[in-house]
Amino acid sequence: MDNYLLEIIKHTTEYIENNLLEELTLDNISENVNISKFHLLRIWKGATSTGIMEYVRRRRIAQSLGDLINDRNSIEFISSKFSFGCERTYNRIFKEEYNTTPAKWRRKPFELKILDRFNADFMNCAGDGLIFFRSITVLPGFTIAGLEYEVDVIENMEKQIATKYGVDFFYNTRPEVLNPVEKDVYIGYTLVPRNFSGFTYYQPSIQVDQNSILAPNMKVKHIKPHKYGVFTYMGPHRPEELSSKNLQMIWRYISETWMPTIQFNLTQDFHFERINYSKCNKHYCECDLYYPISIL
Repeated sequence: MDNYLLEIIKHTTEYIENNLLEELTLDNISENVNISKFHLLRIWKGATSTGIMEYVRRRRIAQSLGDLINDRNSIEFISSKFSFGCERTYNRIFKEEYNTTPAKWRRKPFELKILDRFNADFMNCAGDGLIFFRSITVLPGFTIAGLEYEVDVIENMEKQIATKYGVDFFYNTRPEVLNPVEKDVYIGYTLVPRNFSGFTYYQPSIQVDQNSILAPNMKVKHIKPHKYGVFTYMGPHRPEELSSKNLQMIWRYISETWMPTIQFNLTQDFHFERINYSKCNKHYCECDLYYPISIL
């Protein structure tokens, strides 16, 4: 794709994103970009695999999630704010997108895969088939319990200390938790101190709620609602063999290619890996890596 087409896509994206709360039509979008609407449709569809007005609708729905979680305004008000015309239309489109209604999701929010702002700089960066970008996801707040360790970054690369902590937790400590949210799902939470000096805090964990019974030495941590970039690693080995060496390539890709294209709005520097052991066996490992973009 040459610079001319990239500039059209970037200009179109910027105009749409800056006017999501205003009236948007194919005519006024194409007029602002200064090309015919038929030419714009062809370029946009080829680059994004979505129609322009479909993109507008799905971005408005995604943006409204923050209001549903944090605002006590009525659903009718939110539907009007995001230019859906009426509550009935908003409910219908929301259900088509997420298979639930705004009222139900507001009462009991759960993880949703959303359409995030289209990024033309990132459109050709999709990994190598083993490591790849999966989605932009809004994840409601959740609670984890586990054992926290201080891990030296250089020593961890040499000796895989965090992996050993994780394996020990999953097989020896995790069974002590009664009534976890998902007993087969491991969460490895990494917190980078504000004044980074060569070490991080690593907490092998499992998700818990008010019905869970924990060992007294476990640390409980609540993660607030965030929007995340989610990446997936797949490997032909057991989950126990997953290490920082396996993940070096994706970390380099995330830090050098993905992060420079994203606008972050965070209060803490953290990330976590999530492994569903029910999907894995001795010949296959699948791990999702969650990198927060903004707090909701």
